[in-house]
Amino acid sequence: MKTIVPFREGLFESGAEQGVLLGSRCRQCGQVVFPGRPSCLNCLGEEIEPVRLGRRGRLYTYTIVHMPSEHFPQPYAIGWVELPEGVRVFSQLKGWQEQPLKTGLEMDLSFETLWEAEDKEVIGYVFRPVKGAKA
Repeated sequence: MKTIVPFREGLFESGAEQGVLLGSRCRQCGQVVFPGRPSCLNCLGEEIEPVRLGRRGRLYTYTIVHMPSEHFPQPYAIGWVELPEGVRVFSQLKGWQEQPLKTGLEMDLSFETLWEAEDKEVIGYVFRPVKGAKA
């Protein structure tokens, strides 16, 4: 049995329920960032609170990658998804073969196995087009 590990600690919570991305919000200026930070890059404030980010967003920009990758079969898609909190998240994009990508397309957060290595199953977040959504 493989051990399930996140590709990077502290970016998200996942589980049997729907998972969420973890960011931070500055209590002084309200700036929201992902991934979370211990201080604000906007006002340099240090009153930071954790925030759970929305699961749906809009595709800001993307590209289809045709270069070989150690973990992802080519071609694969990557892009920036803008969440309701105003933060843009860089992510692998899935489901684009079934529903072509277009900027402005509504996207939904998903947690999946990204790759397997030895005795580990590495999980992470990806975004998929919302079924039937139009840009």
